[in-house]
Parts: sequence; structure tokens; C-alpha cells
Amino acid sequence: MGERQLDEGRVADDPFAPLFFVSYAVIKQPRRAPGGWPEANANALRLFTELSIHVNALTSRPAGADPGFINRNMRGGERWTPEMLEAVGTCQVFVALLSPAYLDSEWCAMEWNLFASRTIARRDGRTNHETCILPVSWAPADSCEPPDRLQWFSPDGTPDEGVVPIYHQEGLYGLLSMKNDASHVVIWKLAQRIVELSRSHWVEPRVLTAANGLDRKFSRRGR
Repeated sequence: MGERQLDEGRVADDPFAPLFFVSYAVIKQPRRAPGGWPEANANALRLFTELSIHVNALTSRPAGADPGFINRNMRGGERWTPEMLEAVGTCQVFVALLSPAYLDSEWCAMEWNLFASRTIARRDGRTNHETCILPVSWAPADSCEPPDRLQWFSPDGTPDEGVVPIYHQEGLYGLLSMKNDASHVVIWKLAQRIVELSRSHWVEPRVLTAANGLDRKFSRRGR
């Protein structure tokens, strides 16, 4: 597996590396309307745009530094680009939009495996218990479960107590599709959690030159 060597002893944050990476399953359909993508893909981009605005508002980024990364190649990940390898290998938080299609996607499994293989530590030196992977309920939460038995991201602490159950019931994709205002609350809380993790933890960069050797399937425990 090709791996680019980083500067020896480098521990400082790269100000131009994305704070977060959005991993999602690109939905294909046999006959799509001219000029349009399936709704699930459009919703992923809506999420990314709103999330980027919030993360920018919560942090101080250099001019020209994007707060996050999402694969805009809507053909379903036909190849790994250097830009994408760089993003998965240097981002600090991995946001996984979980759905049945996600767990069946070889592409998503490789993205997850690459990020999960990176070394993570708390910035204050204490024992680490986090992964910096945020499994987001994209489809209804009862339709799948996070790999590696990770806990779902949950927008706890919102003034409206109804937000959390409807988020798990409908999934963030459902909320965006219904234009439900709860989607904005969930995305705001997700942005806060991304910034919180990036400030409390540091994920060591690991930039591959090729995706050879990465796991192409998720382990499906208990199934």
C-alpha cells in the first residue's frame, strides 16, 4: 500500500487540511432526469453546504481553507483521486451518513477503513476513548447499525425535546427531504460536535498514494 511520508516529528495541525470529511453512499438510478441527480445525493450536498457554513462560523480558518470535504464526483466513486486520498488522510473528523446502501458500499468501507487506521490521541495527553468517527443517522436508525459498534451521533441538548426522536425515526435524509426544520437543529449540533472533537483530539495524518489493501466490506457483527 503506497503511503506518502510526512515530515518527521510533525504534530501541528495543518491549517489547510479539512476539519471534517463527509462519507456517503452515492445513489445511482437507471434513468435520471436530465441535469439532475438522485434526491439522496442532492441532500448530501445540502448537508455539506450547511455544515461547512456552521463550522466556518465556529472556527478561524485561513483564507482559502475549506472547512470540510465531500466527494462531488456523483458517478459513485470510480477512482480515488489524490485530492480525496489527501482529505481522508488529513481530516480530523469522519462524518459517515449511515444507510443500508452505505453499509453495502465498497467505496464507503474503504473510506472508513482508511480513517479508522489513523492514530488518534487526546490533545491534553489523557487516555483517549474516542474514534473521531461520527455515524449519522441518514436513513431511519432502525434500518441499519453503525459498524464497529460505535454509537450514533445524537443532537442532544436541543431546546426542542422532539428533535432527537424524529431524527432517529426519519434520518437526516428524511428530515431534509420533508424540509423539516429539525434538520437545521441536527446539522448545527453536528457542526458543534465536529469542532469539539477537533479541539480535544488530534488524528495523525496518513496520506496514501493508492487505495490498495483497504477493507472493501464492513464487518456486520450480530447479523
